[in-house]
Amino acid sequence: MTLLAVIVAAGVTGFLGVKARTARSHTTRSGITLEVHYAQVGRAGLDVPLEITVHHPGGFGTDDVVLAISNAYLEIFDRSSIDPQPTSETATASQLIWTFDPPPGDTLVVSIDLQVQSGRHAGRSGTVALLDTDGKPTASTSFKTWLAP
Repeated sequence: MTLLAVIVAAGVTGFLGVKARTARSHTTRSGITLEVHYAQVGRAGLDVPLEITVHHPGGFGTDDVVLAISNAYLEIFDRSSIDPQPTSETATASQLIWTFDPPPGDTLVVSIDLQVQSGRHAGRSGTVALLDTDGKPTASTSFKTWLAP
């Protein structure tokens, strides 16, 4: 009975629900800030946030914005949409690489609509990187999503 009461209390208080967090990376050389707002805790079948924000003081000019995200992280989710849509998408063995047109202003916000796949009970670590024209990371941040039972 005590175990059942603890589980019910955890559910009622939202302890087993989605908890979000933001990971940041800032480069002093170029002043670029990369932020990833993600689900620190999620559950199978629930929608979870994933929002990537790139801030480049003075704007992006004519340069495309290229983001790389780890494939292993995305494998635990069903992906419905990306807003804005990338102009191109490619993949390596370990990363999904999206290319976006440079936005007006100095901030690009990319929202990815995700839902944790049913039957998933183990979380994953992920990495998002901003790549330069040579494909080298200029800013990178890592994070982990835990999946509650």
